[in-house]
Amino acid sequence: MSEISIYVRELKKEDVTEEYVKWFSDSVVNEYLTSRNITIQDAVDYIEFGKSEKQYYVYGIFDASNQKHIGNLKVGPIDLNHGTSDLVTVIGDRNYWGKGLATKAISLGNTIAFETYDIRKLSGGIAENNIGSIKAYTRAGWIVEAILKGHHLINGMPQDRVVVSCFNPKYFEDIPLSIL
Repeated sequence: MSEISIYVRELKKEDVTEEYVKWFSDSVVNEYLTSRNITIQDAVDYIEFGKSEKQYYVYGIFDASNQKHIGNLKVGPIDLNHGTSDLVTVIGDRNYWGKGLATKAISLGNTIAFETYDIRKLSGGIAENNIGSIKAYTRAGWIVEAILKGHHLINGMPQDRVVVSCFNPKYFEDIPLSIL
């Protein structure tokens, strides 16, 4: 398979299909997610609430060759007082795993967050065993900013939380590649 090109755009309710909600019932896809076993209406309500309240915005990740919806990006929750936000990424279609697409999507998400919402700093917390996500974020220009010992309980076992961050160059000039 040749290199896959992707694009992102804000999700519409028409994008929320049975295939979409199945991602959140797949125990492999949702191993590190808090959203599980959602309905189409749950997903539509969530997307519309975030946008209407200006708390978060959900974008779809699409395969440019066939317009197939393969994952999501969420910018938020946005803290307007501090100019900070999370950036959450999931490639829900496992056929697209292992192809570097999460890294590409995160890079696109960085641009959206910085240019559309004027976010100063993006952060996210990843369970230590979620190596694929840690690699995807760091390959997209994020740094490991902190380790929170035993922060997560996954399948009854404690895991450290790896806090990754990305800084808007408009607000930060000299950020080291890692502070650890």
